[in-house]
Amino acid sequence: MTQTVDLPLRSTHAGEHKLVLGVCFAHFVSHFYIMLLAPLFIFVREDYAVSYTDLGLALTAFNVASTVLQTPTGFLVDRMNARLIIIGGLLLGAAAFALAGLVHSFWVFVAMFAVAGIANTVYHPADYSLLSRHTCPERAGRVFSFHTFSGMIGNAAAPLVTRMAPFCRIRNV
Repeated sequence: MTQTVDLPLRSTHAGEHKLVLGVCFAHFVSHFYIMLLAPLFIFVREDYAVSYTDLGLALTAFNVASTVLQTPTGFLVDRMNARLIIIGGLLLGAAAFALAGLVHSFWVFVAMFAVAGIANTVYHPADYSLLSRHTCPERAGRVFSFHTFSGMIGNAAAPLVTRMAPFCRIRNV
């Protein structure tokens, strides 16, 4: 005989909702950043007078840094405060993209994408650590689904936001 359990749709613990919302926001930002550059290639290529292959170097720097450092970052998250690490990753990523946009140098652009890749390493280890540690096991599937969905929304949002770039772009006359 099987027994069914009716799980409430809402947690009675407000702190859990706040945590899940924060983690989902971080995951959204992570995927938004990953998708940010490709839709802007045409404008960035023109500004730096480089080829699309050259721009691929920025994406390569981002992804190599992220790939190589994700596992060590996971060990760091296990030994330190995951919340502080994820906040640090958000700040480091934002600073890297701000500098990439403000400093008109192709090599600074590539270097800042590598720094953004380092920032990107914190999201999954810290996200999963926080979610598994601070949410009710009965809602784990639902919480992890929200986490995954927020990343997919980040993937979808970047092209939509960058689609507005031609309208927001300031050109020297």
